Order: sequence, then structure tokens, then C-alpha cells
Amino acid sequence: MRIAGALVVVGLLGSCSDPEPTPAAYFEALESETRTYAEAVDELENTYGDELSDELSTLFDGTDFSDTSAVDGYFDQAKEVAIVKTADHFSSMAAELRVLIDSLGGLDPPEGLVAAHADALAGGEELATAMPLTIEAVRNLESIEDLDETLEGTPYPVAVQRFGIACLNLESAARDQGITVELACPGADDTPD
Repeated sequence: MRIAGALVVVGLLGSCSDPEPTPAAYFEALESETRTYAEAVDELENTYGDELSDELSTLFDGTDFSDTSAVDGYFDQAKEVAIVKTADHFSSMAAELRVLIDSLGGLDPPEGLVAAHADALAGGEELATAMPLTIEAVRNLESIEDLDETLEGTPYPVAVQRFGIACLNLESAARDQGITVELACPGADDTPD
């Protein structure tokens, strides 16, 4: 009798297990997570721009431009502020990226999307791994004008593009299933057609 009771309990537990996730539910959750990330990054961009502008304006207003040593000091300080603020901005973006990757890792893709989902996660991890090197490179800039060239010398641009391509592949997989989705992943707008 105990065996029969145990089988009934096991059968009930098995019937209560989570159903296979649907592609529509998966893509809805995926789109929501990437949208939340994009909104957080937009807010960071705005804050970065506003704070940098405010600090540079304060420096400018406090400089006696009739004094050449004060002018030299202004340019040195402005350079330092721009570099520090930019490195801090990259650090903040790295934190938001980690939140996105962790959120994506918590999603349960349907059977046919497991590989594409895993590829997006791998691309995100690759980008997250590139961020500390990128932040260090920015902190070591001689001049903020060297930012683009410096970034090209780090794994950052390739990692951003890799993650963007993985996201575009997920969008393509959604279209194949008749689902329209716009994923706001880093680099998705910068990938080649």
C-alpha cells in the first residue's frame, strides 16, 4: 500500500512541474529584460553627460583665463575629470551589463532556442570579461581624445559586436517562429548587415 501511495505522490508532483516554456513567453521576457537594461544605460548616459558638463563648467567658471598657469591648470584638470568620469561611466555600464546577464541566465528558453540563448549568454559573458580591461585602459588614458583609439586596442569592440550578433540571431529565431521582438542588447545596433 505504501508503494501505491508513493507512486500517487510522485505522479502528482510530476503533473505539477512547470510546463515547457513557450517561445512567445520566452521572447516576451527576453525583450523585457533587454529593455530594462537599455533604459538603465540611457539613464547612465544622461547622468554621465550632465555630470561631466557640470564639472567642466564649474572648472571653466573658476579659471582666470588671463593667467596662463591657471589656463594650463584648467586643461590638466579638465582632462583628468573627463578621464575619471568616463572610466566611472564604463564601470557603471559594466554593473548594468552584469544585471542583464544574470537576468538572461534566469530565463528558461524553449527547446529549440537553447543553443541561441546559450550563445547570447556566452557573448554577454565575453563582454563582461572585457569590461575590467576596458575600464583600466580608459583610466590610463593620456587624453580623452585618445578614447576611441584606446578602445580599439582592447577586447571591448569585438565583444560588443559578438554580443550584438548573438542578440540579432535571437531576433531572427523569433521571426522564424512568427514573433516580432526588438532586443536592446549592447552592440545590436552596431553589427554589420
